[in-house]
Amino acid sequence: MPTVSLRRTSDFQRAFREGKSAAGQYVVVYAVPNGLPEVRLGYPVGKKLGGAVKRNRIKRLLREAARLAPNMPGMGYDMVLVPRRKIADPNVRCHNVIGDLEKVLDRLSLETELGEPRSCGGSDV
Repeated sequence: MPTVSLRRTSDFQRAFREGKSAAGQYVVVYAVPNGLPEVRLGYPVGKKLGGAVKRNRIKRLLREAARLAPNMPGMGYDMVLVPRRKIADPNVRCHNVIGDLEKVLDRLSLETELGEPRSCGGSDV
């Protein structure tokens, strides 16, 4: 699944303004079609969630969850994954965020391109 990071503020604003959204326990997802052969993902993690170390951990959790979620769309979407405060808890593990992201993506019912199942790389992010 080719993924690229959302960089421009206008892309984030378009996802917030025009995209479909759904919320879970740890993440809120905004998704809008982009007409490209790739999924572009953005992770806006603000300072309210903690210092740089905590924010980077949250971004790693979100990136890994997006990589491993089996129902992630294969192409054609801009997606913004906004973390909720509960994700900053040090007891939250990758599998918790993956499960929550799966439920949120099911609620959004985006067109997915199914690939082979992926597994955690053995790291305890």
